[in-house]
Amino acid sequence: MTRHYPQDITLDGHPYTVEKILKDDFFSVNVLYKSPDTPVRYVLKLSDFRFIFGKLLRPWACFMSWREYQIYKQVDGIEGVPKLGPRFGMRGYFHAFAEGKTLFEVANEKEKLPADFFNDLRRIIDTVHARKIFYVDLNKLGNVIAGDDGKAYLIDYQICIPFPKKGLLAWLTQPLFNQFMRDDLYHVYKHKKRFQPDLMTEEEWQLAQKSGLNHFYDRYIGTPYRSVKRLIYPHGSNEIIWYKWKKLQASGTANTIEMP
Repeated sequence: MTRHYPQDITLDGHPYTVEKILKDDFFSVNVLYKSPDTPVRYVLKLSDFRFIFGKLLRPWACFMSWREYQIYKQVDGIEGVPKLGPRFGMRGYFHAFAEGKTLFEVANEKEKLPADFFNDLRRIIDTVHARKIFYVDLNKLGNVIAGDDGKAYLIDYQICIPFPKKGLLAWLTQPLFNQFMRDDLYHVYKHKKRFQPDLMTEEEWQLAQKSGLNHFYDRYIGTPYRSVKRLIYPHGSNEIIWYKWKKLQASGTANTIEMP
């Protein structure tokens, strides 16, 4: 199934053309654009379900893209969150490209991170929490970028959950939000335990332990979800498929992604 996106587009008054596909999975395609006029590059995230009856779910793809854009507007401006760009149609939007490598790539290539990398990531997630947003997907290594400038960047806000900020509902949901914040921090320090165990503090070791909520989620939601997902596409998805394709591409045996 061919995914259609523009070969050329104007952003911030500059002409941009497709440089390459960053990621192409069952739920979306991420296209990188470059311009001869500026070093700033942009990513187009286009929601498009690539599986049986995926086209019938286009209204849902539109909703998911719109919802993610609304959440992204709430975190736009946080240092470490790539600048938000304009919407593209009903199923896409642009954001600035964070130059660097995902933690997935860092792990595969066995590279070292700056000593204060996870302090920087903690600052980002604390600021996201201050805006009453549960990030949710911090367990995914592909969502955290180790920037070429040594700083941390956080991308992909599709399944984040915003909480009420004021009023009775905010007060009633605060205990649940506190538990969710703890879950995000668990993933921050789970990653630090993997990459920089020698730099962990006593408090960070404690935060790297699963909470009761995390145990509950993994047993009753996460495990059943993964089981169903593997029935639909047994060979994996997201960065697993993308990096497998990237490796094949490097060897010259991957299929070419079609352009419109």
